[in-house]
Amino acid sequence: MKELVPDHQGLVLVMLFVVGNTLVFALGGVAGPDIWLAFLLATVLAIPMILLMARVRSLMGGASLACGLEQLLGKWPSRALAFAYAGYAWRLACYVVSDVTNFIQAVALPTTPQVVTATLFALLMLWAAKEGVEVLARFAVIMSKVVFNVLFVTFLMLLSQVELGEFQPVMYNGVKPVWLGAFQLLEFPFLEVVVLFWVFDCFRSKKSPYRVFLPGFVAASLILLVMASTSLAVVGAERYAQFYFPVWAAVARINISTFLTRLEAIIGVTFAIGSFVKMAACLLAASRSLAYSFGFADYRFLVTPLALGVIPGSQWFISTLLDVELSVIKTYPTSATFFQAVLPVLIWIWVEWRARKLGRGKSSPTQAGGQ
Repeated sequence: MKELVPDHQGLVLVMLFVVGNTLVFALGGVAGPDIWLAFLLATVLAIPMILLMARVRSLMGGASLACGLEQLLGKWPSRALAFAYAGYAWRLACYVVSDVTNFIQAVALPTTPQVVTATLFALLMLWAAKEGVEVLARFAVIMSKVVFNVLFVTFLMLLSQVELGEFQPVMYNGVKPVWLGAFQLLEFPFLEVVVLFWVFDCFRSKKSPYRVFLPGFVAASLILLVMASTSLAVVGAERYAQFYFPVWAAVARINISTFLTRLEAIIGVTFAIGSFVKMAACLLAASRSLAYSFGFADYRFLVTPLALGVIPGSQWFISTLLDVELSVIKTYPTSATFFQAVLPVLIWIWVEWRARKLGRGKSSPTQAGGQ
């Protein structure tokens, strides 16, 4: 059975996935006062990749992901590709769980072993992945109202602490920091949206991928731009890059008539919700891709072993808070470049060539084959 997600629910899922586990980190900190330029540049660079992925999905028409891939790429190439992305999605789930467990241990439960919180989140995302993308999308719609309303109220309360002079002078250190900040943002979190390519089983129409991926990504990018820039204007450009959790530090400064204080806990709650949606989507993508690569009709029996594997995996890939920080500020490692940029471009080139060769143009290869 196909799992069909309405466009508006898919859009919200993309938004919450991109925002996900990024809220509290020093996104684009290397750009310094020009962080807003880094965000704009990264958004402009990421949009062609988003459109490229949407184009590939639109060529599948109303077909399921597995059927569409076989029509476009062939049976064995598509299965090999699915196997590779299963590993990438599972590793990303491990990174997200590690981010959450290290954050919780640093700010709330310093004496609680990380394996305890990792087990809790693994069980939660196991349940969410088994329910499927339809349930996950509906959950994202409900929780997005909490997350985005909290962020909006937090932004309003931070305005009293903002120092616009932190953004001046513009490009004082030249263009290089802006480009480095943009590439950091592309690797984490902008182009991680490639995982959602394997989450959505099918769409309502050929235009649905564009309506889901592009507006959802742009909205999430705008939210992160506002929150990161506001936090930098509150704590200062130098401290923004030095803090592990600059947004947390900025919100901690809110003090309205000595009544509204210590509000950083609400940022922790929104961070946990977004991280849960992201890790569940990664686990779902890994399970679905692995099942397809081995020719299984159902992916749900693979969810449990993969989820349990995330628990030790979150400790192997990243073991300390310093490792978390380094994973956030790295600038396009080889693995990320391959899965987020190289492979999608190669897939798009092949799909376009195959579609034109078969004389189908913009029509769905699956539909044409059925006719």
